[in-house]
Amino acid sequence: MVGLLATFVHMMIGFLLIQSTWHPLLANLLAFTIAFVVSFIGHLGFSFADQEVSASSALWKFALVALIGFAFNEVLLIMLLSEEDLTDTVSLWISTGCAAVLTFALSRFWAFRTPHKAGGPVDVEPSANLTNQ
Repeated sequence: MVGLLATFVHMMIGFLLIQSTWHPLLANLLAFTIAFVVSFIGHLGFSFADQEVSASSALWKFALVALIGFAFNEVLLIMLLSEEDLTDTVSLWISTGCAAVLTFALSRFWAFRTPHKAGGPVDVEPSANLTNQ
């Protein structure tokens, strides 16, 4: 739900700015910045709250994830804007939606993942147990 909210915030702010004659790439940058704050706070407090990760640890990882997602978003947006069949708004929505999926996956599996504790259980392949017996 947090990802959907952040994506919605990104799309609506971008849409409103484009409708206000902002250049789509600048509108996307401002919309991304606002959605980043919404997304980080929401993911830290709700989506991945059970991960028990520190805010500072998650922030730098999530910032990196968000920048990767934003770069993907901008490159895809540039490509879509060159298509004559799509409006600026539709191009923004497609690029933002695709970037949201990428950002969520990277957040889930890396940025908000709890680090393994020393001495904790480690996944061992079954074949490794046979050689130890």
